Order: sequence, then structure tokens, then C-alpha cells
Amino acid sequence: MHPYYKACTDCYRKEISNLLSYIKSELKTVFSQDPDSVIRQVQDVFINELLTDMPYVGGKKNSNDTSNLISCCEFAAVFIFGKQNGIENEQIGLLINTAWKKKHKKVSQKTGKILQHLLGKRPVHIFLRSFSDKSMRMSEEYEYAWRFEYEKPDEEYSVKINCTRCGACRFLNEKGLADIMPYVCNIDFETAAAFGIPYYRNKVIAYGDECCANLVKRSAPVVTDNFPPHGLRKDGLK
Repeated sequence: MHPYYKACTDCYRKEISNLLSYIKSELKTVFSQDPDSVIRQVQDVFINELLTDMPYVGGKKNSNDTSNLISCCEFAAVFIFGKQNGIENEQIGLLINTAWKKKHKKVSQKTGKILQHLLGKRPVHIFLRSFSDKSMRMSEEYEYAWRFEYEKPDEEYSVKINCTRCGACRFLNEKGLADIMPYVCNIDFETAAAFGIPYYRNKVIAYGDECCANLVKRSAPVVTDNFPPHGLRKDGLK
């Protein structure tokens, strides 16, 4: 285990406990176990089966990737525990989806409109270019760091930024967990929906595409029908 992760172990346990605390009743129903016991076992799976092998992607100096990798693997730990108990991925995916939605309360419609407006402004795009440039540097230094490519907005999209390398997808595929990626990737839609952002995708690395297209449409509804994952439903959204 990398020293950075070892020093943060207690924090990761708290993150898992916090997320799963929103679905304690569901955990009891699905696993037929005391929910606190389920949470402890998921924490142990995360530490012993994922964190011990997790690649270092820069820690605090590359906090976005570090946070993404940790979060995706915390989700993955629930799936692993589910597999160990004979629970189907779709049922585990629904648990995580429910927990995430309960944790991230929706902003008001007015706030969502303000956020959409701000995404089209110049300072946001200066930040996105800088974010993309930093990802290029980090991806050269760390093999599992994310890589993003910024594109200029157009008449249809106010934001266009492509992820051409996903550290979580690569690591979890290597751990034999490619089958859970549609559920993990789908959390992006729930996050966008919570903030009232009309987020769309037509490409995802986990589905065999060359990138994950992260798109915000100028004039489109917020996607709220986010489960089962779009890519598994073949409805054009990934």
C-alpha cells in the first residue's frame, strides 16, 4: 500500500460509512445482515482488496484524480462484497445510486439555471483549459492519472471536455471488475442531475469508445432517468 493511502485509511473508512449510512435499511434488506456489520465488511474489502494495490496518482498535488480513484474504488468495494454474497450487480448498482442521490440533495431550479449560465462564461473555460493542461502533465508523470482534452464550445454544447484516459476504468478492469463500470460511470449523471446540469455523453471508455465525452447542452432537459445505466439500456446516452 502506498504511504499516502495508508495515512488516509481512517478517512476512507469514514467516507464509506457516511455514504452507506443513507441506505442502512436497504442494506439490511438486501444482505439480511446488520447494516453496521455490512458497512464494516465493505470497508475491509476496500482496504484489503483494492487500496493495497491502488496506484498512486499524485495525492494532494493531483487531488481531482486521487479523489476520483478513491470514490470509484469505494463504490467497487460494495460490488465486490455483493458478489461475495451472491447479489447481482444491478441490485448493488441501485443501492449505490440511491445512496448517492440521498447524499447529494438537488439544487433549486433557479440555482440550476444560474449554474448552466455560468458554464458558458469565459472564466469557466479558462479554468477548463487549465484543468486539461494539468491533466496532460499529471498523466505523463502518473500512469493511472486521468487525461482530459478541452474543446471549444459550439452552438449545441456550452462545455465539451473529453476524458481520453480513465485511471479508475483501467485499474478496476485489471481487478476483473469491468462488469461494474456501467454503474460506476453512471454516477456522473446523478451528480449532474443534482446540480441541475443538462449533462450528456455519447462515448465512454468503459464501453469501448476512445474517450468519455463530457458534454453540457445549451438547450436540453436535465437527464433525470438515470437507472439502470444508460449504456446498458442502449438508449443513446452512455
